[in-house]
Amino acid sequence: MFVSTYETALDAKGRVSVPAAFRAALGGSSRVFLWPAIDGSGCLEGGGDELMSVYRQTLSRMAPNNPKRRAFMHAIFTRSADLKMDETGRISIPSALLEAAGITKKLIFAGSFDRFHVWEPSRFEAFDAEMAATAQDNTDALDEPFQQLMSAGGLTAITGGGDV
Repeated sequence: MFVSTYETALDAKGRVSVPAAFRAALGGSSRVFLWPAIDGSGCLEGGGDELMSVYRQTLSRMAPNNPKRRAFMHAIFTRSADLKMDETGRISIPSALLEAAGITKKLIFAGSFDRFHVWEPSRFEAFDAEMAATAQDNTDALDEPFQQLMSAGGLTAITGGGDV
């Protein structure tokens, strides 16, 4: 799981170190996929083989000629870069992706559960404020799923009785 935020910068050769916690969340794989986020937020979305597998499975369930399927396939697979981390966990993000995200030197890796995002810091700051306000205004959206989980046995239903 990708959690937390990490601010870093491109080095003199245009490489960036993927945060150690994110490398661990990739399960030991040295592959990282990045593409411009399809939600228009102006960041890069990324993950590893597991996330790409989820997208493959999801999109394969759509009719082959569905124009929405084609659009998602284009947005995710055609626009993505398949990057390999070096032995120290660095990647070189292609200039087209850096440009799409407005990144020139500094950047932020932000965890997002099963994926992560790479942000230009001022864009992230604005997005972070927007998301904090949205979450605060919609705390009731968690009520029903939380109540359903508690009715099913609470946390022990999903953790097998161990500590979270």
